[in-house]
Amino acid sequence: MGSILLNILVTCWVAVIAAAILSGQPAFAAGVTQISGILIPPTFALALREGMSIPLLVHFENNSGAKDDQRIGHALLLLENNRLKIGHIILEENDSAPQLTKATRQRLMALNNADFDDRQRLVLSDAAWLALNFHQLHLQLVVKEAALGTVFRERSSDIGASSVGTVSSTLAYSLGIYDNRRHASEGTTSSYLSLNNVTSLREHHLAVNGSVYGIGSPNQDSTLYKVMYERDFAGRRFAAGMLDSWNLQSLGPVTAINSGKIFGISYGNRASSTRFDRSQSLIPIVAFFPSAGEVHLSRDGRLLSVQNFAMGNHEVDSGNLPFGIYDVQVEVVVNGQAISRRTQRVNKLYSPGNTVGAPLSWQYWGGLVRRDEWRGDNDRRSEAKDVYLLGASAAGFLPRMNWALSGYSLDHTTVAEARFSLPITESLQVSTQSMAASDSSWSLVNSVSTSLPGGFSTLWVNEEKTVSGSRLRQNAAHNRAFGGSLSLGALVSKLGTLSVSYNEDKKSASHYYNVDYYQSLFSGRYGSLGMRTGIQRYNNGYSTGGSGKYLTLDLSLPLGSGVSAGIANQNGYTMANIAARKEIATGSIRSVGANLSRAISGGGSRVNGGAYARFDSKYSTGTVNVSSSADGYVNSNLTANGSVGWQGRHIAASGRSDGNSGVIINTGLAQESMLTARVDGRLVKLIGDINYLPLSPYGQYVVELMNNQHSAESFEITTQRKSRLTLYPGNVAVIEPQIKQRVTVFGRLQAEDGSPLANVTLTNPSGRTYTDELGEFVMDIDKKFPMIDSTDHQQQSCEAALDLSQAQGAVWVGDVVCRGLKTTANLGQTGAMRL
Repeated sequence: MGSILLNILVTCWVAVIAAAILSGQPAFAAGVTQISGILIPPTFALALREGMSIPLLVHFENNSGAKDDQRIGHALLLLENNRLKIGHIILEENDSAPQLTKATRQRLMALNNADFDDRQRLVLSDAAWLALNFHQLHLQLVVKEAALGTVFRERSSDIGASSVGTVSSTLAYSLGIYDNRRHASEGTTSSYLSLNNVTSLREHHLAVNGSVYGIGSPNQDSTLYKVMYERDFAGRRFAAGMLDSWNLQSLGPVTAINSGKIFGISYGNRASSTRFDRSQSLIPIVAFFPSAGEVHLSRDGRLLSVQNFAMGNHEVDSGNLPFGIYDVQVEVVVNGQAISRRTQRVNKLYSPGNTVGAPLSWQYWGGLVRRDEWRGDNDRRSEAKDVYLLGASAAGFLPRMNWALSGYSLDHTTVAEARFSLPITESLQVSTQSMAASDSSWSLVNSVSTSLPGGFSTLWVNEEKTVSGSRLRQNAAHNRAFGGSLSLGALVSKLGTLSVSYNEDKKSASHYYNVDYYQSLFSGRYGSLGMRTGIQRYNNGYSTGGSGKYLTLDLSLPLGSGVSAGIANQNGYTMANIAARKEIATGSIRSVGANLSRAISGGGSRVNGGAYARFDSKYSTGTVNVSSSADGYVNSNLTANGSVGWQGRHIAASGRSDGNSGVIINTGLAQESMLTARVDGRLVKLIGDINYLPLSPYGQYVVELMNNQHSAESFEITTQRKSRLTLYPGNVAVIEPQIKQRVTVFGRLQAEDGSPLANVTLTNPSGRTYTDELGEFVMDIDKKFPMIDSTDHQQQSCEAALDLSQAQGAVWVGDVVCRGLKTTANLGQTGAMRL
C-alpha cells in the first residue's frame, strides 16, 4: 500500500515539474506543500486534505526494521494548515495480532484530529507512541512491553445454540437375561430391560428413564425412575419433574436423601452448556515475545512442551503438563536464540468440579420426597410417607483448595454437608466430607493419598464413621481401609509390582486383606509371559472366615490371542484352571474365550468349563456366556445394549449407547458399502445406507466423511463432507451428503454389428473421454448413472448401458454395444473424430 502511494506521489511530482518547465514558471508557484523535507504536489495534497487511509502496524521498540511488525488496524491521515494529523483510528479484530492493554486501546480510539509533532510522532503514553514514516506512508504504533496486554487462555466458554432446530429423540436400551438350570424343567430365569428416552426441541428436552424386570414371567414388574424436563443453556440450568437426588442437584454432597422419588425443581448456574478448562495451571505461565517465537517448557532437564506464539504477552498452554505442584523451566526462543529463561511454579489440581477462574457455582432445589417404608439397624423402622425438601448448594475454589457445601431441610430436620479437597504437597492430597443434622445424625469421611518420591509407589488411607439420629434414614457405620502399590522394578530391575489392600468394618467386626504380585517373565516378538500370584483372607463377623490363594501364568500371543493357566485354593479346595481368549479385528464377533477347571484336591474330579463371546454389530453390542458349576447346573446369560435416534422421517439404530444425542448419516449407498466418519479425531466405520452415531450431549463436534481405507470402493462426497454440530440432550442431527461412487471402467465400444467405434467422443455425467483406434476406452463413471453416450464426427450418436452393480474400484467390461448405431462402415477414415 505504501509503495503504491509513493509511486503516485513521485508521478504527480514529476508531472508538476514538467508542467512548470513547459510553462516557463518555477515549480513552487503551483502551490506545492513541503512536509518533513518532502515536497507534496497539489494533487496529492488534495487527497490528504480529504483524508487517506493508511495501515497501522504495531512495532516493538527494541526491534530493528519492520519485518516483525504486525497490522492491527488502519488510520485516517489528514493534512490541515500544512500539518499532518490523525483523523481517527479503527482497530481490527485479529486473533494473531498482539494484544494491547486496555489503556493503550482507549487512547488510540480516542484520537480525533490529533496533530503530529515536528518529528511526525504522536505520544500516547510513556510506553506507546505513534510514528509516521511519510517516505513509505505507513504508521507504526511503537510500544514497550508495558503497553502490551496478556493473551490469557479461555477458562470457560458457552457451546452456543443447538444445531438441531426440530423435534428429535434418542432411546437407549440395556437388556440382560440370566438362566440357571440343571434340567429343562428345573431352574430359574431372570431378566431386565432398561430404557432411557430423551426427546428434545433445540435446547429443551424431556428425559424419561425406567426399567422392566422379569420380562414374560408371572412376577414381571416395572419401575419409572425419572421424568424430567430440563433446559441447560448459556450458563443456567432449570430442571423440573420426577427426579432422583443427583438430577435434583449436582454441586455439593447430599447423603441423607437416599430413597424414594422426588417431585421437585432445581435452578442454578452449574450448567453443562458452559464448559470450563480444568487442565490449566492455577498459576498462569506468561511469556513475553518481542516478535514471533516459541517457548520451551522443561522439568528436571526433560522437555515437556514446545509452543509457538506471535508478538506480545501470552499465557502458555499448560493443559498437556502433568497434574501436581512442581517447578518448570520456561525458555523463550526468538529467531533461534534464547532471549529469556526463568523458573516458574506449576499448580495443577485434579478438580473435576471446579477450576481457577470459574465463578461461584450455586443451585437452589426442593420439592416433595415420596418415601417408601424403611427398615434399619436395631429394629429401626419408618412408615412410608411424603416429606418436603428445600435446599441450596454452592461450590467454589479457594487458593489451593476445592470446596462444596449443601444445606437443606428434610422431614423437619436441618442438614448441612461439606466437602473439601486440599493438596498439601505435589504428592500428598487430603480430602474430607462431613454431614451434621439437627436430629443428632452425623458422618465424617477422611481420605489421604500420596505417591512416594521417584514415582514407584502410591499409598492411600480412608476412614468413615456415621452415627444415626432419630429421623434421618441412615444406618451407623465405622469403616477404615488402606492400601498401596509398589513397583519393585524401580528398586531392583526385572522385579514386578506388589499391591496390598486392607478393609475393616468395625461395626460388624469383620475385615478383609488382599496381596497381589505380578511379574513379567518374558517379552519378545513371539509373545509375552507373565506370572500373577496372590493371597486373600477374610472373616465375617466373629467367625473364622476363609482364605484363598492363586498362582497363574499368562501367555499373550500375537494377533490378540492369549492363554492363562494356574491353580487356586479356596478354603482347602484346590482347582486347576486353564483359559484361552482370542480378539477378532473384523466382523460382528469381536472376541471369544473358553475356560476349563478341575478340582485336584478336596472337591472330587469333576471338570467344569465355560465359553463366552463378545459381539459388536451395527445394531447391538453385548456378550453371551455359558458356564457349568460344580453342582451340575448350567448358567447362561446374555447382555445387549444399543440405541435409536429419530428426527422427522429419519430413524436409525446403533450398537453404541454412549450418549443421549447423536447424528444420523444417510449415505444412500448399497447395503455392504463402507465409508468412514471422523468425529473429532475418532474414526467410525459407516456401513450401508443409514447409520446412527450416538454422541455425548453438550458437545461441539466436527463430523467429516471420507473413504474407508479397508474398502475397494471409491466415493466422491460432493456436499456435506464436513459438518459442524452443537448438540444438546436428545438432539439428533441429520447429514445427507451427495455421494458419487466412481468406478474406473475399461472396455471396448462397438456398433450393433460388432465393428469398433474408433476415435469417438464418450460422455457421462462424470466426465468425457475418447476411444482409441480399436474402440477401447478408460473412463471414471458414477455407479448411479452407468450410461455412456457416443458422438462421432458426423454427429451420429448412440448409447451404451453398463452393468456396474457389482463393480468396485476398477472393472473390465469387455465389448460394449452402443445402441442406436448399426455400423461404423460409413464413418470414413479413423482419426477424423479427434479434437
